[in-house]
Amino acid sequence: MSMELDILRNQKGGYNKESFIAKLDAYNALITAMQNGLPEDKAKAELELIHQQPMFREKGGLFGKVGFSVEDTDAYIEELEKGIAKAFK
Repeated sequence: MSMELDILRNQKGGYNKESFIAKLDAYNALITAMQNGLPEDKAKAELELIHQQPMFREKGGLFGKVGFSVEDTDAYIEELEKGIAKAFK
């Protein structure tokens, strides 16, 4: 489940880096809690809350800001969630 952030390409108008890192921190906290014995029902509820946590996009256009590639970031989160879901089986 460990993937380096440097594989996420930059993209003008992509996901705001701070909001992505905040979501990633929440996933990491959940994984740590699960490793420390968090009950499955509570872990599933927390996973759903994290899944719903918004990630903001940077403005595109001529004066837009660069964020993480939407495609790369969505794929990263999908793989992370698959790995967490395997822990429930």
